[in-house]
This record gives sequence, C-alpha cells and structure tokens, in this order.
Amino acid sequence: MTVSAALASIPGAVEHFRPTVESYITTERVRRYLSSLADTPAPSTAAAAFRLPVLRKLLRDDEAFDIPGFVLHENFENTGSPVIITGRSASARNLWYFAHLDTISYLVQPRVADAYPLVPFCYHLMTTGVRPARAYRYSLDGNRYDVIAEGELHSIDGRPSFHLAPGSVSIRPGDRIVPYVKYQEDRESGEIFAHVDNAGGVAALAVAALVLAKAGVDAFVGLPDEEEGPPGSGSQVMGRGSSRIVSLLPPPDIAIIADVQQAGGGKDADTRDGVENSTRLGEGAVLAEFSSLGRGAVTPPHLYALSQRFREEIATAGVSIQESNNAYSSRSDDVSVLLKTPNILLLGFPGFNRHFDLGPPRANLHDVVNLSKALVYYSAIVPVYRELLLHMGGGRA
Repeated sequence: MTVSAALASIPGAVEHFRPTVESYITTERVRRYLSSLADTPAPSTAAAAFRLPVLRKLLRDDEAFDIPGFVLHENFENTGSPVIITGRSASARNLWYFAHLDTISYLVQPRVADAYPLVPFCYHLMTTGVRPARAYRYSLDGNRYDVIAEGELHSIDGRPSFHLAPGSVSIRPGDRIVPYVKYQEDRESGEIFAHVDNAGGVAALAVAALVLAKAGVDAFVGLPDEEEGPPGSGSQVMGRGSSRIVSLLPPPDIAIIADVQQAGGGKDADTRDGVENSTRLGEGAVLAEFSSLGRGAVTPPHLYALSQRFREEIATAGVSIQESNNAYSSRSDDVSVLLKTPNILLLGFPGFNRHFDLGPPRANLHDVVNLSKALVYYSAIVPVYRELLLHMGGGRA
C-alpha cells in the first residue's frame, strides 16, 4: 500500500466506527462514568482500592464482560494498577492508551498547634487558599478505607496543612488527605465542577474501550495507580505507576495519553509567562504537540502531521478536537511511555484548577464525550502510520 492509499483509507475507517461510536458513546453514559469516578477519591498507590470496584460495576452494568475480547486485569502483573485489554489477537498490543486512575493527595506530618503540616504527594498548585478535604485511613480489620476526619486543606505561600473540623478525631501517619468537591453539572451547558483529574480521562477511555472491544481492535488500556507523585523537576519523579506497567511490555506502534489540560479564558485561566492557553471549555477535546514545554513527550513532526489529518477527518463525524497553542500542556503518563516509544499522542480535555489551584476543578462534560469518541477514531491511525514510516524518505537540504 502506498502512503497516498493509506491516507485515502482514513475516511472509510472513520465511517466504519461511526455507527458503534454514536450508539455507545452517549452523553448519559459518559456522565454516569465521570460522576461516579469523580465522586470516589483515589489517592496515589491506593487508587485501585477506591475506584476499581466503581469501575468494575460500571463496566458490568454495560455488559462489557460479555463482549468477546474484553478483559479487565485488576492488578496487572502485580503492578498495583488495573488494565483493560481489548481485541481478539493473542499477539502483543501495538496500540496503547493511558489515563491515570489516581488523584492528588497529601501525607501527614506531626501536629503543630492546631494544624497538621502536609507533604504533597502531587504537584501542589494551590499557593494560598482553603479547600474542603477529608482524611482517609485504612482499616486492617475491615480491609477497607474509611473517612476518619473531615476538615480543610489550607495553603499559605505554598505550604499546605490540614485543619480538623470540630469534633473530628486526630489523624496520624498512614492517613491520606484528599481535597473534596461533589460532582455538580449544569445540564444546559455541560459545565461541571468535579475532581476531574483524571476521572475525565478514565471515564472517556473506559467508555471508548467498550467500542474498541466491540470493533475487535487490539488495544492495551493502562489505568495507572500512581501518576501523581512527589514534587520535583525531573520527569521520572511522577508517572511511576505507568513506569511499572510499561517496563513489562514491548514497545507499541503508537501510545495515546488521555488527561486534563489547562484551558484559557476567565479569571481562573492557567497561563505561563503571560501567554494564555487557547483551548476553551465546551469546544471539544484537546490535541497537544508536546507536554511541559518539552520536558515530557514531544510528538514526532510526521506523527503530529498525521494526527492533524485525522483531526480534520474526525470533525466530519461531528467530533470536536481543539488544537493546543503550545502555551502549556501538563506532563502525565507520557513521561514513562516515552522511554518505550517516541510515538505518543497527547489527547485530552480542557479544564481549570486541576489541582484545586484557584478553586474547585472545572471542566465540561461534552468535551469528555468528544474525547471518548476521538480515542476510538484515533485507533485507525496505527496502520496508516506504519505505511508512512515504511515509505518515508530522508531529510532534504
């Protein structure tokens, strides 16, 4: 097959998926997954204990386990992370997807006066402010995590601490502090306030996996339990859950990372050096060329050009994908996957305050729906990319 023939096959591939995508990836289904996951805390290294039962029930209710080739590994190779495998082939999956299952959380230090200083097990982005929070403790006898205390997460000049609500019991090492916000949605606009980082990516990918399985697409879907991690400038201080997974796998042809990306516009806009992000809530998923100003993944130019062609074709199926202006896109599990392959696509959804920076996290449900659909359509990029690489010429002076 020539490159021109491979490119000409894109519209047909989109139309092949379209009936199943439109039938299964509905606003109501994505809402059900997103609201259930967002309202379930998932501190790093304990994310599966919290969210896996919720995800399992959602998938069971949608009869996912009756689809041939759909398999949920609840603790993949003892990595502590669940993965979903779709398709009928026994060979290695050449298409990877990742969306981290965990949320930000904080570790407890000894009490000082009326507060507990905290160690961020995440990138702490709230400089100054107060947010509702809960303390969770593992019960050995009950073999479960329970809310042990209600309170508030305070931050003064970037230093976080936990303040107990009146009547709450004392907390101790081993407890985990998690900021809290209840899922709220404006049904007319689709705007939501919820702990979307990264419930949005997991919801979009889990629903997409149903369609991938029905279509017989061979895919590996990783849901790492530890993308959030200790603060640091080096990429490998984060994404440790996906590092444990990818170390066990041969390199894929392409990997797609789904996560929330900073949006622009409004008083809680995220900017770097005064440059505002161009993406907007309610205008679709987000395709970015690189993350963390090049510290994370950088999509090869030929793959990015192909992904733009797919973006244009997917638009004909009614799926909206915004193109990032490269002002700033966060690192995610791409920092682990890039050690296995450079062929990474960063496909997410826009949001504000992913780490409760200036207020509760905010996103739009319809963007997550667009992301879920896009994740399915982009599975068709693998054979086209193979042909592109097979026939690629060298650089020209």
